[in-house]
Amino acid sequence: MHCPVCRDEYRPGFTRCATCDVDLVASLDAKPEEKPAPVLGEVAAEEATVNFCGFLSLDEARAARDKVRATSRRAEILICEGPESRPGEAMQEEYWLRVPPHDFRAVASLIGFEPHVATEGDDSFACSACGATVQASDERCPGCGLGFEE
Repeated sequence: MHCPVCRDEYRPGFTRCATCDVDLVASLDAKPEEKPAPVLGEVAAEEATVNFCGFLSLDEARAARDKVRATSRRAEILICEGPESRPGEAMQEEYWLRVPPHDFRAVASLIGFEPHVATEGDDSFACSACGATVQASDERCPGCGLGFEE
């Protein structure tokens, strides 16, 4: 199965292109369909999502995503191999909630994300974009990837 717009190939059983949201076709012999120009709301929906925060379980990540989506904001879950995973052993997974950067503050409030509070002798600080704890030696926020200048 193929997408007539982006021409990506899909395994049997898929019926719609995940990117273009059009029905798949069996053959690309036909002329590609023209993708309509996006309206303003769709342009905003195409903004890239970035890691917002991690969760210990997939259920926790799903609950947070569902809270965000209930407010008509975009959110997705990224499942990736954790840094503790070793070849030949059971894979350790990490679950990340991904949202558009402009929604960080609203999402933090929505899911009850507590901002970082530094203690005496602690040289860490809260990221101004997402509130994640950043060590003074970090060049980028571990939560959202925001780069820091000296």
